[in-house]
Amino acid sequence: MSTKRELTEEEALQRAVKFSERYVQRGPYEFFPEPEVVEEVQKGLGENERLQGYRYCP
Repeated sequence: MSTKRELTEEEALQRAVKFSERYVQRGPYEFFPEPEVVEEVQKGLGENERLQGYRYCP
């Protein structure tokens, strides 16, 4: 049985930021031009990973 440690809010956010930055770098993508929108989406991704176990699109 696995005893996986739960992520803190900060850890989940940092993972979401790193994930989204790599995603943009690897493909023909770019971030939305308004940084506030990007930050909210990254927060949502982190929160979903923390609560649901997956980075579901917010």
